[in-house]
Amino acid sequence: MPRTLALFLLATLAAHAAPVWNTREIEGDSLFFVRAENAATAKDTLLFIPEHAPVLQSASREITYELGRDFTWAAGSRDIVLTKDSRIPFKTVAELHPAPGSPNSYDGFRDGKAHMLYAQGRFFHDLQSVAAYTAAENWTGPKPAPAPAGQLDRVRARLAAHEPVKLVVLGDSISTGANASLTGEVAPHQPGYPELVAQGLEKRFGSKVELKNLSKGGMDANWGLKQCADVAAEAPDLFLCAFGMNDASGHIPPEKFADTIRQIVAQLHAAHPGCDAIVISPMSANPEWKHAAPEMYPAYAA
Repeated sequence: MPRTLALFLLATLAAHAAPVWNTREIEGDSLFFVRAENAATAKDTLLFIPEHAPVLQSASREITYELGRDFTWAAGSRDIVLTKDSRIPFKTVAELHPAPGSPNSYDGFRDGKAHMLYAQGRFFHDLQSVAAYTAAENWTGPKPAPAPAGQLDRVRARLAAHEPVKLVVLGDSISTGANASLTGEVAPHQPGYPELVAQGLEKRFGSKVELKNLSKGGMDANWGLKQCADVAAEAPDLFLCAFGMNDASGHIPPEKFADTIRQIVAQLHAAHPGCDAIVISPMSANPEWKHAAPEMYPAYAA
């Protein structure tokens, strides 16, 4: 499944909240409104059809938007449409593809002519909204099962006994928490997924979880292989290995990528046999980005 969904599921399960496939109470459905060319207003689509009108807020939760004043929604639809004088931020298609040299632009658009809207920090966070609602339909996507018996037994035993757990993460910028609201110093000040998993495990099992994040932006699995000694030196009980985005951008063949990941885990187990490992498959990049490799992500996951 896409890594964005996988990380959401991992954090949700760790927090012992109801997973999305077992509940119709949806909280934090993210929205980014875009006005298409020649359209009168901007719109976006919810994950599910709501039973009743959704509650929309700014991503910081500091502003609650009003149905009728800021947006419209029709029963039986997933579409949210902004009103003419809406307070909800949006971008036009042209603004997403600014001319070269424009502020907050990056030379990364696939057509090689226009640039892409780009900024770090809270820039995109402030352009997003979140929706809460009761879904009128059931989840029809993947329903991951718990790891079978024989997998993750050592860390499971430590958690069941409320013993302390050392969690070590090795990955790229996604695993550093880049552009999380905490990193951007904006409400709701949510950290990246490694911190969410550590916090969730503590809350669910009552164990003290010590997190060591060795991730670095822009890195690939080959770089990760060179970090095995540093990972082993931390003596983790649980190791999260999360690469793929930059490997795909470098067009590393799936079999080579998989072999490198196997070597990372094997070297860690050889140096520190008491560690359990979870491999996190890569998320999908914006397909308009010239370095994106949409065909590689599912191959890497497989």
